[in-house]
Amino acid sequence: MNILITGAAGYIGSSLTPYLQFLSAELNTYDNFYYEQGPLVYKSLLNTNFKKQDVLDWSDSLIDSIKNADVIIPLAAIVGAPACDKIPDYSTNINYRWYKKLLKHINKETLVIYPNTNSGYGSTGDSLCTEETPSSPLSRYGSDKQKTEELLLENHSKTIVFRLATVFGYSPRPRLDLLINNLTYRAKTEQHIEIFDGHFRRNYIHIKDICKAFLHAIQNESLIGNIYNLGNDSINCTKEQLATIISDTLGTTFSNNQFKTDPDKRDYEVSSKKLYNTGYTPDIDLVTGIRELDKFYDFLPNKSYDNFIKNY
Repeated sequence: MNILITGAAGYIGSSLTPYLQFLSAELNTYDNFYYEQGPLVYKSLLNTNFKKQDVLDWSDSLIDSIKNADVIIPLAAIVGAPACDKIPDYSTNINYRWYKKLLKHINKETLVIYPNTNSGYGSTGDSLCTEETPSSPLSRYGSDKQKTEELLLENHSKTIVFRLATVFGYSPRPRLDLLINNLTYRAKTEQHIEIFDGHFRRNYIHIKDICKAFLHAIQNESLIGNIYNLGNDSINCTKEQLATIISDTLGTTFSNNQFKTDPDKRDYEVSSKKLYNTGYTPDIDLVTGIRELDKFYDFLPNKSYDNFIKNY
């Protein structure tokens, strides 16, 4: 089996790549190391055919990797609304337009496992979102990802779509802008968390369970042609519930500031029952993930680990 992973040095990619290395597969990996990732990320790419390049450059090696792939996992992206708004043209190129060219080179028998975001549900309040819930993205990021989902499903029959919940947990390429990771870091370093709009609800999933789902997709052809929410249904939480659990776990405090508001207006609860019915279940609960992050942050060098964009 030949597997192509773009964005292999990113938050998900640097965890997924070593996770898949036990398969009897050739792993072709690409990343431009835009975030100047450290040695832990390089270690995750060992035993793969790694190319350091921007996939928008469309080198001959990338085109050959696409043509020869049995499975493509396209993780290269600009992730999150703030980052996409800062470099809108580039983000749309990598998050949407790149896939139009992908379809010109891809083998019709190649399996594409596409990571969408469940941010596309927008703000539904107390309604439980399923795969049938109409999309209502609130950002360029959500809109571009939704358009790519539709493009792939309409033009490549061997596509599986995962609509990812907000991910948390340790990765060789850390991200402290993700909510649980951020709140846990602040609780550990400042002994206090301040939140805004504490009633906003969202769905979450540990990064190891993301990796488990991609392996599940590779090994189960019955998923092909379908959309699946990918989250942990036991972690449909409000911000205030998260802050309470993190504070209780680490022995710190939190406050809900009633006079400030969060520019991120996503507010939804999501069901992943459709995916669970295929035999997949997540393993890592919230408290276990918080304790793992607490230990990891003891060794985290003092530098920026957000997902914001430098001058491009």
